[in-house]
Amino acid sequence: MKLLVYFSAIQFAFFNATSMIAQINQNYVFINYLLQNEKNREALFLLNQPNEIKNTDTLNFLKGYNYYLMKKVDTAAVMLSKVSAISNLFSKAKSFEILNLLYAKKHSIALGKFDDFCMDTAFMYRHVFNTMKAGNYLLLRKYEKFDSLCNTFRYDDFRLTNEQMRLKELSIRARKNYSKSPIKAALLSSVVPGLGKFYAGKKGAAIASFATTTALGLMVVESYYRTKNIKSPQVITFGTLFTFFYAGNILGSYFSVQQQIKSSNGKINNEILASIHVPIIRFFK
Repeated sequence: MKLLVYFSAIQFAFFNATSMIAQINQNYVFINYLLQNEKNREALFLLNQPNEIKNTDTLNFLKGYNYYLMKKVDTAAVMLSKVSAISNLFSKAKSFEILNLLYAKKHSIALGKFDDFCMDTAFMYRHVFNTMKAGNYLLLRKYEKFDSLCNTFRYDDFRLTNEQMRLKELSIRARKNYSKSPIKAALLSSVVPGLGKFYAGKKGAAIASFATTTALGLMVVESYYRTKNIKSPQVITFGTLFTFFYAGNILGSYFSVQQQIKSSNGKINNEILASIHVPIIRFFK
């Protein structure tokens, strides 16, 4: 009789445990379904409900991943950083944490996060991590360290090859962009109006600036030649206009190169981030 009671109790406990696990798995699957179908607000609502997902690491990961999909990169990085090293989601969480930190422009902090991986994980994913690190150094414009990691690229993994080659191309573009100087552009325009803008790659603006400034300069000379008086209204008027356009030409050249560098760097950085993003998706999604 006692054996029967014990057996019934075990059966009951096993049934309850199985039901609980099934319920937890069902919740996890449903939330994943919501994430895959871009129902981020609905998923977040469920994740904020008590007992929906009882495992803390899983909960933190799903919240962080949800915020990542919602492009709330700072919040995503914080949530993903809470996934413990003993979780089977740790490598994925840490990789997406690094990605979100890069999108948040916290490049140096992201670089330090690679130290959190254990040696076995670092070895297992060394090629993707090296690609991620190389992109990180390129965002920081640390070319020597980037080149050092580029030497480890094997180009034999289809999940990485295109992105590794792309990073090398972006490195060349970034170095060329870095070689341009706003001061040099200003000096060139002070010698020949519009030459600085030509140096910046704005040929139309360079021609317009040269034509306008030269025309005003010739008007000043002609006015002086006719009046023989440097204080005549014509000379003062055209001289003021010439000075205004000449100074504007110099400042315009300086800011043209400065803006071009900023805009070009922004485009390069976006392409670098894409070259880091794609391998993470392929390896850890």
